[in-house]
Amino acid sequence: MSVRALIRRAAALLLAAQAAAQAAPALPAQAATPEAFVPAGWQIEQRQAVDLDRDGRPDAVLLLRPDAPPPAPGAGTSPERVLAVLKAGRAGWQLAGANARLVPQVDLATQEDPLANGELLAERGSVLLSLGLGSTAGSYLSAVVRYRLRIDGGCVRLIGYDRLQTHRGTQETQDLSVNFLTGRVLHTSGNAQGDTTARRQARLAANPRRCLPDLDSATSFSPLGEPR
Repeated sequence: MSVRALIRRAAALLLAAQAAAQAAPALPAQAATPEAFVPAGWQIEQRQAVDLDRDGRPDAVLLLRPDAPPPAPGAGTSPERVLAVLKAGRAGWQLAGANARLVPQVDLATQEDPLANGELLAERGSVLLSLGLGSTAGSYLSAVVRYRLRIDGGCVRLIGYDRLQTHRGTQETQDLSVNFLTGRVLHTSGNAQGDTTARRQARLAANPRRCLPDLDSATSFSPLGEPR
């Protein structure tokens, strides 16, 4: 089963749960402090500070989740998460972009929490979100997906995407790297137990500017158009 098929299968299994989930909270357009962007009943799970717009002020990147206690191991679904990017100004903070779909909710009976082996980093004027997509039952495939974003005008723009896929049984690897600034695509295949790799380069057939609020769930996001 390919990683795309695995992702589609996971998305189908969780469709009903996601449809019934509470609507994502509305965040204010501006506030006096980063904490003021946290809705009632929610908390800051992770927070990073970096100067994203190069104005000399540290901006803020928040990963929010509900206050509800985590489910028991192997039961229930992973928490809802909202990724929010805030710009610091002289008189307060402005919401540059937010997304409540990118980090998927998964069935913890068959899938790992995407943040169990993931992380949120802010560095060199950009934001890096890493998510783990792995099955605890029914598949040997696992993948780490990485999104790199930066502020580009009024858009928190997706500028890079990586998917690192491993078959836990055979140790075969299939990696994908996309640079949305240049349109360059790199496919790499190999085996974690060997040194031989094969690389193939391509270019995106279409490369629209993708902003943070427009991104779909990591379980259904398709970074590639038709090759040219």
